[in-house]
Amino acid sequence: MRPIILKGEKVSLGILLKEDLQKSWEWFNERNTARALFNSAHFTLPEEEEEFYEEMKKNKDKMPAFAVVENGSGKLVGVGGFNWVNYQARWGEIFYYLAPEERGKGYGTEVVALLVDYAFNHLNLHKVWAKVHADNRASIRVLEKNGFILAGRLKDHVWSDGKYVDELFYELIQAS
Repeated sequence: MRPIILKGEKVSLGILLKEDLQKSWEWFNERNTARALFNSAHFTLPEEEEEFYEEMKKNKDKMPAFAVVENGSGKLVGVGGFNWVNYQARWGEIFYYLAPEERGKGYGTEVVALLVDYAFNHLNLHKVWAKVHADNRASIRVLEKNGFILAGRLKDHVWSDGKYVDELFYELIQAS
């Protein structure tokens, strides 16, 4: 049984287990995921997922990462967390990705809401932000549904699939 950190309606954030690495690696390397997070040329090796896990274990306060589990079944459906947390400035950059077959079910919106809850109510952060490619409409909708606002745009910042894509920065500042 996986310990749950925060529970939502459909999904929860739980402890990321070493046994989750194979699925996480497969999803991370799925072309649409890699393209959305980095670029079409990006890929990782299985050993890198293990290195990420070891790094996370050593620095879980600076880069907390979670398994996204479906509440009804307990099935692993994604991964989400923080690329890094700056405690002095009190902000954190979030990331999230879901299994391709689990997209479009509202899980992403709930994952971001849970990450925001964790950031503001458990880490005492003031701001949460995320990077997203301008052509990733689904992720932009997820962020905007959670109250994030467009904070900036880097024109032609990412080279992917033979073309340049703008990179957008979205932020959510904790209400006073």
